[in-house]
Amino acid sequence: MMPKQTVGTPQRETPAQGLLEREPTAVAVSSGGAAALHTWRNIRLIIGREYKYRITQRSFVITSISLLVIVFLAAFIPTMVQFFSSRSSAQTSIVVVNDAGSVAGLTDTELAASIDRALNGTTGTQTTGKPPFALTFSTAGALADLQQQVKSGQLDILLVLDRVTNQNLRFTYYTTNSSTDDPNLSTIQALTLQLTFFDTAHRLGLTSQETQRLATPPDLIVVQTQQSQTTRPASEIAAGFVLAYAGAILIYVSIGLYCSIVAAGVAEEKSSRMMEILVNAATPFQLLAGKIVGIGAACLTQMGSVVVVGIAALLLQAPLQAALFGASAGGFTHYLTGVSIPFYLLFLIYFLLAFFLYATLYAGLAAMVKRQDEVQSATILPTVLMISGYLLFFLAVFTPDATLTKALSYIPFWTPWVMLPRIARGTVFWWEIVVTIALMLVTILACTWFAARLYRYGVLMYGQPPSLRQMVKLVRMN
Repeated sequence: MMPKQTVGTPQRETPAQGLLEREPTAVAVSSGGAAALHTWRNIRLIIGREYKYRITQRSFVITSISLLVIVFLAAFIPTMVQFFSSRSSAQTSIVVVNDAGSVAGLTDTELAASIDRALNGTTGTQTTGKPPFALTFSTAGALADLQQQVKSGQLDILLVLDRVTNQNLRFTYYTTNSSTDDPNLSTIQALTLQLTFFDTAHRLGLTSQETQRLATPPDLIVVQTQQSQTTRPASEIAAGFVLAYAGAILIYVSIGLYCSIVAAGVAEEKSSRMMEILVNAATPFQLLAGKIVGIGAACLTQMGSVVVVGIAALLLQAPLQAALFGASAGGFTHYLTGVSIPFYLLFLIYFLLAFFLYATLYAGLAAMVKRQDEVQSATILPTVLMISGYLLFFLAVFTPDATLTKALSYIPFWTPWVMLPRIARGTVFWWEIVVTIALMLVTILACTWFAARLYRYGVLMYGQPPSLRQMVKLVRMN
């Protein structure tokens, strides 16, 4: 009985096989099979595996705890600065020597009160801390000793009033500050201008009522022909830029880190030939989607925790500042404790979109390399795009309303970094946010389609990496 001879049915060569036949080793990828019938189940299992593996790593836990502690403590920095500033006992000591006789017809008590109001403002409005200037008066006999105190640094300011031959007031200002760094000079100049005005008016025979009429501010009507897009005070805008800068750094560092993990994971599985086992249970597209979404979920867990802790810490600032400062609370920290919550939510949205956009490119390009040490050179293009986006952030900070800045904010690869300072400036319309998010979603779909094709053929190639011409042919295949 003769043995049966089995004759294999010849198969038609596919375009992918024809393209890759020059490679030392290549495995054809089937788009059908049992794995394709359980797409969502397989993706879900891969997501769970990647997510559990990432969040249980010791480095992930340590990094997450460190970020949470830093964010929580950073939220208290403005409050601590305001607390120590308000409790500071440092005052500028100033001694006034009046050698000019009666000034503007005022008595010594009235002159002292007038100078005190000019230097420290209305004393009744100060509820906390001490006035900036500690004012005392002395006589001309102690002038030499006072000059020596200024030279030795024991006295900050010595102001001497006398008269010249035409009876005009003359002021001599002694200070410990240098000529290039004198924060008190403008205040002293305003004081001398005020005293000279009142004294001249008195010597011209004007009554106190007439002098007050001359000192009345003009009735100035300002008509704005261009409506501003924001009415927020400068302190809120400055606080917004602080948040935007912190967000830009966090996006740049975190996305670079997580996308490198995605690329390294793809290259590791390919170099260990693990893909030959995995593709029997899942298609390359399922592996790509599961890996990116799984790592993205771990990234969302970490960044979401940072945002929640940051918002909670900021909300604690309002009652804390009210207890510490009373009516003086607010200013720079007001924006941080309230309306910054929408900013944090938008930051989280742009962060996730940027991750998925760059992660697809990193995964697709990393699948084309032969060894793990080639990942960095293969992913140079998305790396350059990220670096460019971070640098464009500074352009947006200085020119948030410029036409070029607005145009760059619509380029999805740079949108997160350019939009953050524009949002902080408060000149972004709601529809601009919607449009930029929509453009990023469309770009993510396009990059996913591109990366899935590279991933489909690249992870199963174990020879020389394909040329640019071969990659274009691979992408164009059905």
